[in-house]
Amino acid sequence: MKEMPFFPSKGKQIRYPWRLGMRRFFLLLTAVLLCLNLNSSAKAAVKIPSEIRVGILLKVSTVDFQIPKGGKLVSAAGKILWDAVGAAKTLRLTAKNGTVSTPNGNLSDCFTVTSGADNSGIIWVNGRQYRGKILLRSAGKVMNVINVLDLEQYLRGVLPKEVHPDWPLESLKAQAVAARSYTLANLNKHAGAKFDLCAGTHCQVYGGKSAEHSRTNKAVEETAGTVATYNGKAIAALYHASSGGHTECSSNVWDWDVPYLRGVADLDPSPHSYWYKVMSASEMEEAFRRNGYPLGRITQIIPSKTGTSGRIASCMLIGEHGQVELTGEKVRTVLSLRSTFFTIEWEQTPPSRGPLAI
Repeated sequence: MKEMPFFPSKGKQIRYPWRLGMRRFFLLLTAVLLCLNLNSSAKAAVKIPSEIRVGILLKVSTVDFQIPKGGKLVSAAGKILWDAVGAAKTLRLTAKNGTVSTPNGNLSDCFTVTSGADNSGIIWVNGRQYRGKILLRSAGKVMNVINVLDLEQYLRGVLPKEVHPDWPLESLKAQAVAARSYTLANLNKHAGAKFDLCAGTHCQVYGGKSAEHSRTNKAVEETAGTVATYNGKAIAALYHASSGGHTECSSNVWDWDVPYLRGVADLDPSPHSYWYKVMSASEMEEAFRRNGYPLGRITQIIPSKTGTSGRIASCMLIGEHGQVELTGEKVRTVLSLRSTFFTIEWEQTPPSRGPLAI
């Protein structure tokens, strides 16, 4: 990566050829790292919870269910309010005045929807299928819908959303171990909202039973209970869609050092490894202003620190109204870039400020 300051003067075009940013930061799906500790002791050393809580719908006002035969709607006090005794039933729950309301007017700050005596059935939630049971928790004027289920069942709904089911089985099994390890290392990530993980890219994408595929299910089954560990704990097995050719050290991403998260060269044949974005100089300056950096006309952006991979760790912005040093991640966020792995060029675009190509 070529490093240089850029000077966006009037009538110039600035070009930043840059590499793909990592969808969930930077690491892992290599057999070497997954072999940190993948033996029988790894299964015994890490405590596996009996169930995990996944936020599948957040801050919604209504939700529609189809409860299978034998399923129930139960209040926080344990009272059965709805029972699908003879056949599956449908119902709609609504957030109302800081509570959740049923069709017959029962109110509670939390309801449970079961899928049968042992929660082995399937619940439809807004047209999607889920295993286990469902919790509905009031969250002010809205509510959160939480899927509570076994870890291995959860992974069945994760793998096909994160990798292609047609990949070689061994790569799917590696992904299963990575996803299982990541899950155990990040339990209670959303503890403030009373669930463990969300169903989006902030944690791991999860699509419930509707997303399952026989090949990814097989990968989960054949690695059941297998966890990558470091010093007896499940590793934060972060993984990505594309590395851009090189991963990054954790200390250059979050300012905390993890011994097993190191930047290494990574062959990446993805067609998305290289990206560019076009924006005008005034658009760039407005983006920084909206985010609390009213620098006026920016005259220089100088990379001040790069990581192991060459990604921008920090850079200095110099404008007509002052200067500020920002992390590469902050610049990436402000300008809506896909990575901090970028280089900078500029070229003349008369007669006035032209577009920025990033």
